[in-house]
Amino acid sequence: MVYDIVGSILSRILNFEYVWLTFGSFFIYGLTALYLEKHTNLLNTMISSFLLGVFDSTVGLLIAKKLNAKISDEDKKIIKITPKLVIQMGLLASIIAIITILIFS
Repeated sequence: MVYDIVGSILSRILNFEYVWLTFGSFFIYGLTALYLEKHTNLLNTMISSFLLGVFDSTVGLLIAKKLNAKISDEDKKIIKITPKLVIQMGLLASIIAIITILIFS
């Protein structure tokens, strides 16, 4: 959540597209998965990664909109909070988690 707040403010002040912060979110998904994998089992890690993606695609986008992050009109059409986007981001976070675990564990 701090990442979304700081990123939203910086994108507005420094005039860069908020969508570029997606790569940072992927990094956070991977780091979180590595941490969870060390402290719990793989199933809990995958479920938690999925929920992290869901949280990021809902609360993260709401924060960005409230803080007037710089999002182009074209991107606003694509990144609307819909069930499809939420599930896709949850699955993507889980995929990033498993890839990170396979590479770094």
